[in-house]
Amino acid sequence: MSTTIKVPNSVSQLMKMRFGESISKMYLTNNQITNAYLEDKSIRTDIQIVANTYMNITYDRLTKMLSLINAQLNQKLFRYYQKYPDKRIGFYCCHEYVEDNTHSHILLRIPPEYDCKDIVIKLGRLWRQLGKRTKWHGTGFQFYKDFEVEDEKKCTSYTIKKKYHVAI
Repeated sequence: MSTTIKVPNSVSQLMKMRFGESISKMYLTNNQITNAYLEDKSIRTDIQIVANTYMNITYDRLTKMLSLINAQLNQKLFRYYQKYPDKRIGFYCCHEYVEDNTHSHILLRIPPEYDCKDIVIKLGRLWRQLGKRTKWHGTGFQFYKDFEVEDEKKCTSYTIKKKYHVAI
């Protein structure tokens, strides 16, 4: 008598085996996402960061720009950041489009050995330099930062109000 074991080929198949077919209809609400960010102590929800472009660009292009800045920042701080992901700075970006301004609200994941204010200042400097390098260099990129957020839950829920989230 032989028994066959069904081995899943992907994560989605594993989830379907474990939870049934209803897994494809499971969505997270904004409150659940906000609470997940607040419970994770490695994500700095006490800092509000917004990177403005003041241009009409696509979300994919904004993601590429932020990914480039993330790589530059990690390279400056720790040369071997790709080998050691626990020493890497991560961005949780929530893109938003307002008339003539595609911008991103950013939550940071900063390892404990780094100084948070120093990282945010370097990030702002890199963002402004990237704005000077674009072909529309007259539209300067602006970087808004606030280190003293009064209510972390309100700030985090405002950050994720749109449905376009990207982890870099």
